[in-house]
Amino acid sequence: LIIADFNDFHRRIAFYPEVMGDIIITPDREYYQSVIAGHSGIIEFSEALYKPSERTIYIRNPRDLSDFTSLRSIILHEYIHLFLDTQFVNIPLWFHEGMAVFFSGDLSFERELRYARDFLLGNSLPLNDMVYSYPESRIRWESFYAKSALAVKYLYNTKREEFYTLWDYSEGREDFSIAFFRAFNLTPRQFSPLLEDHLRRRFRIEILLAFTGVVWGLLPFILLFAWLRKKWLNRNIRKSWELPSQTEDQNGEV
Repeated sequence: LIIADFNDFHRRIAFYPEVMGDIIITPDREYYQSVIAGHSGIIEFSEALYKPSERTIYIRNPRDLSDFTSLRSIILHEYIHLFLDTQFVNIPLWFHEGMAVFFSGDLSFERELRYARDFLLGNSLPLNDMVYSYPESRIRWESFYAKSALAVKYLYNTKREEFYTLWDYSEGREDFSIAFFRAFNLTPRQFSPLLEDHLRRRFRIEILLAFTGVVWGLLPFILLFAWLRKKWLNRNIRKSWELPSQTEDQNGEV
């Protein structure tokens, strides 16, 4: 199944290189801790780690994973890091993580919604600030992964042919920025504001649609309220008509 996941990934990007590396499932928690020793921040909470210097993927023992069902996704995620490392040099961190998150199927609808919230609250960084390192604040880690994946999703869905072409320039481990420019006719730095504009327009539309959906959901209650209000007004009008007539009758009898 793992090999099938790798093959499906390469089929999706239409590129089938020979990728050499090792995958090690660590025997226990202590062994994994020794592997990540010296790392800090987001690595401390990781389920797996790819070490470029060794071309090796280390994975926590399945019995130590927080979610055993995610093992295949975790392995594919780290394999994509390994694959990228064999193709280019100087790859921005956002592209590394974006490829791994998007093509391992980890960009869920809920994750996109959480990112939309972070985007609107200002907890999102531009791609140009996501090149070399992860955010120091843990509150921005989720946003970092989601935005990276959304960037790759945008390239893959809207510029598919250019995306396929990118891998044509990977022979000899080309500098990523050069290959990116040759494929997409813009630099990664130029892509950053383009993505910001796309996400801003997209989230405005989604907010509008969400608001419209709420209105439609409330419509039966709005109609019921309008009907009750109309009944109440009609009853008050009828009373106002009946009151003078009753007064006239009483006056006539007197």
